[in-house]
Amino acid sequence: MIMTTMNHNTAAHDLNSFIEEQIVATSTNADKITNAKVFLDNNFPLANGSHAEVSSYVIYYTHLLAFMKDGSQCGLQNPCQFVALTGHKSDPSSIVLKNNDTHVEVCFDRNGELGANDPAHIEDIQVALPIKNLPTPYKQWVSMLHSRCLPTEGNCKVFTAKDGSDYAMHQR
Repeated sequence: MIMTTMNHNTAAHDLNSFIEEQIVATSTNADKITNAKVFLDNNFPLANGSHAEVSSYVIYYTHLLAFMKDGSQCGLQNPCQFVALTGHKSDPSSIVLKNNDTHVEVCFDRNGELGANDPAHIEDIQVALPIKNLPTPYKQWVSMLHSRCLPTEGNCKVFTAKDGSDYAMHQR
């Protein structure tokens, strides 16, 4: 399994290229989800297996666990990449992963357009891309599966950190 790491200078370019070439340009929802899971495998690899084999994600204490279709379970190869969640630990609404300065939110919805047909119920994968030419570190959330920038509500997106504290991300 090859892990693509992103440094601060190339992260936004690499993600934009990946989103445009592999996900947005893909014609079917199944292909979009497949390519998005390849993105997760490359940037947030599991200790064993692939995100394509996951049927659910849960948080056990401060660790992200992936339960596979065959009943086995594992964590991330680099457990520190899991940083936050929304919802309950046993049934999160979303999980937030971090690779260097790039945050990725994996959103779940059992009844969603994509989530209803995905074994792990992934409805969207959103990437926080830095907005250039601003004096403060604002980020714009971009949907990888629904081909859109997400509207911002206020100037901050708040999650629950794995230690239970608030995990806030400034957006513009």
